Amino acid sequence: MEYFMLTQLGRETIPVLQKAGKNDDANILEYLDKADGATVEQVAEAMHLDDKAAYTKLRVLCSNKWVWRTKTARFKPF
Repeated sequence: MEYFMLTQLGRETIPVLQKAGKNDDANILEYLDKADGATVEQVAEAMHLDDKAAYTKLRVLCSNKWVWRTKTARFKPF
């Protein structure tokens, strides 16, 4: 299962996206910030999107380096 986590750059980008009127992307980033990471299904449910649309948006956010895709939900210390 893949998890998507917000990067520091993504956190800094939220207000910029809101000012630019890109509220859909900003809302996804805010959700990932509050949830400390989420799956495609969780994002789709929270944003009222279908899974395919949510996955597409998350891939775009990954390509902008605002979101990071990982196989684990949280980091564990050594």
